[in-house]
Amino acid sequence: MEKIELLYSETKQMLAQIKDAPESDELVQAIEDFLEKRDGLIKEIKPPLSETEKQQLQQVTDMEPLVMAELKRLQQAVKQELLQAKQKRAMHHSYINPYANMTIDGTYYDKRK
Repeated sequence: MEKIELLYSETKQMLAQIKDAPESDELVQAIEDFLEKRDGLIKEIKPPLSETEKQQLQQVTDMEPLVMAELKRLQQAVKQELLQAKQKRAMHHSYINPYANMTIDGTYYDKRK
């Protein structure tokens, strides 16, 4: 299989795999593997291209915004999950030691004798 055909099929497969998929560790690992493989395939493509190869490359570049949008969606999901974990951890610590964050800014001094 030609490098461009392989790049096209891998991109199409990855887009189908990440399309509206929930975030998971396996999906993140699959994305990392895809990006490494894709980087290697792009480096191996040499300039004298036939017309069909040019068309396939154009289709790959047309799929690029869709892939980037899905990756951005997954990135936002991971950020949201991390934020929720931090909030849960902070709430848990406030239940364990509720007086840890007390301030002494509002100290009252009685001037009477």
